[in-house]
Amino acid sequence: MNTLTKRQKEILDYVSEYIQTNGYSPYYEEISEKFGLSALSTVHEHISELVDKGYLEKDERKERGLYLPKKRKQYLEIPLVGQIACGQPIEAIEDKEEVIKVAREQSLRGNLYALRAKGDSMIGDGIFDGDIIIAKKQESAENGDTVVAILDDNQATLKKYYLENDKIKLQPANPEYKAIYRKEVEIRGVVVKIIRNLK
Repeated sequence: MNTLTKRQKEILDYVSEYIQTNGYSPYYEEISEKFGLSALSTVHEHISELVDKGYLEKDERKERGLYLPKKRKQYLEIPLVGQIACGQPIEAIEDKEEVIKVAREQSLRGNLYALRAKGDSMIGDGIFDGDIIIAKKQESAENGDTVVAILDDNQATLKKYYLENDKIKLQPANPEYKAIYRKEVEIRGVVVKIIRNLK
């Protein structure tokens, strides 16, 4: 998995559009001026990150030596907006400073966003602390779906969704945790993919 900061994505978009329009890449000074970066070393750092992550290719012998990768898989760029509790609910905070790049799949359609799992309440479903979950933004769910749910006081949690006797049951996948019951919950999305953290 390769992540981009907001600034890296902005620079990548600018360089890509510049190359497609002009047939060659901008000078580093142009990138610096475009984004108000006073130090060229900062531009070099961002470009090096983009090259290392596979978004750009670089020919060190040329001043305009940046290229778009020729053989590039189709990727989706999905915003990583914060973390989600796999344990006790935590305050729902969104931070759109990063995006993640994942290979395009049939299941990855619609309005998608990513969250980093925190806790161990869903380990029975293969979701471990530090993993990244990708969710499809929607307000409803079917029994058995793993959902991003908002509880009282804007508390967010990741659990299995079940509707039982006019009550909503949010079921963990770890026997050490108890199910959460509510008359109403706000569904923010349904999990469609898990990206394992191997660190």
